[in-house]
Amino acid sequence: MTVLKRISWPFWTVSIILGVVVPILLHSISISGLWRSGVIYGLLYSVTAGLIGHFVKRHGDGWWRLFVLPVLFALGILMSGPRYALYFAPMYLCISYLAYGLSAMEGM
Repeated sequence: MTVLKRISWPFWTVSIILGVVVPILLHSISISGLWRSGVIYGLLYSVTAGLIGHFVKRHGDGWWRLFVLPVLFALGILMSGPRYALYFAPMYLCISYLAYGLSAMEGM
């Protein structure tokens, strides 16, 4: 169990599901571009990126973990999805970084 805690399995699980699995599923089902780009990629993923930045800072994890969701999302979009959605990956990185920088350290 300590090995799972050390590798932060919930973080990696959420990042893999949201970064790779969801874009592939959205491509396979018939969903309009407005819902996919506006609501799911624009709103849901932005909130998730902010939460990831906040939790990475609070748990004292390495800053490099901020890159995991955007990179996996870009890979998921490259495998299946509209190419214009690649522009969301840097946006998620920026949101994660802002949340990381604005989160207060525990015990300060």
